[in-house]
Amino acid sequence: MDQKKVILLLATYGIVQVLAQDLGIPSGDKQVKLIQTQPVEAAILYAGGYTVSEDHNIALMALAAYYFLKYVYSNKLAE
Repeated sequence: MDQKKVILLLATYGIVQVLAQDLGIPSGDKQVKLIQTQPVEAAILYAGGYTVSEDHNIALMALAAYYFLKYVYSNKLAE
């Protein structure tokens, strides 16, 4: 599987995950722990950004902006 297909697969999983949550379908406990690990979370967010922009630089800048706003700009995480 080439790089673009892996990125598309991760982005598609992210969309399916959000749709499942919106429909009230609970996630598995191990699934939640895996997806919320920093590397997997970043990979899925990056993949979503790349799939929309088709530009690695834009996807990286959007990911950096997200983490900057989350950890530097914000005082605390939202409940």
